[in-house]
Amino acid sequence: MQAEIHVLQANNTWIEVDLPLGKRVINSKWVYKIKLKADGSLERYKARMVIRGNTQKEGIDYTEIFSPLVKMTTIRTVIALAAIRKWSFYQLDVNNAFLHGDLYEEVYMKMPEGLHNPNNKVRKLQKSLYGMKQASQQWHSKLANFLKPQGYTQFKHDYSLFLRHSRTHLTIAAVYVDDILLTGSNPIKIQSLKQSLDSTFGIKDLGQLHYFLGFEVSHHPKALLLLRENSLRIY
Repeated sequence: MQAEIHVLQANNTWIEVDLPLGKRVINSKWVYKIKLKADGSLERYKARMVIRGNTQKEGIDYTEIFSPLVKMTTIRTVIALAAIRKWSFYQLDVNNAFLHGDLYEEVYMKMPEGLHNPNNKVRKLQKSLYGMKQASQQWHSKLANFLKPQGYTQFKHDYSLFLRHSRTHLTIAAVYVDDILLTGSNPIKIQSLKQSLDSTFGIKDLGQLHYFLGFEVSHHPKALLLLRENSLRIY
């Protein structure tokens, strides 16, 4: 919990204020989760502070909330392309992705239980927070605005797929919330994008793709195997 608070404060997620007259305040709470590895063993314990987005009011606390997610058909197509071209396939996890989104609405939040608040202050949010209805949409918009100046374009049939291509190389980034899958013809370009993402947002480089959305990827010299319960796909 202390680590979560430290991240939120370092990110300038809020400022402490007195609740202005006529403004509403939204409750918050703690959510606890045990993260497991692909083999079912313990990875880490997590505590996350979330705002009670179910009590937000449209037109007051939020406007747009839609955020695209990469389609499984797109993922399979990109994996097939990488297998045919013998490209490496990488997976990144963005640290605290939703906290990077810019917040345009005026939102006030109560502090969750367990934190010292003697002056009964509220937190005016400066950035998106987990649980907000617009958090996913704001993060996707932030990431898209980061990638586009670097030469990436959104694929018209799947807005979570970003392509950067020239006469000599192609780099592909597929985004599912805070997971980013990378592949392409030029390893230097891929490494450059990794470094740029890390310096801007902070990432965990998970190496080659092995586990994603319930399926495992097994790498073999002549093929990529997608393993899911009761099914097997070979590319």
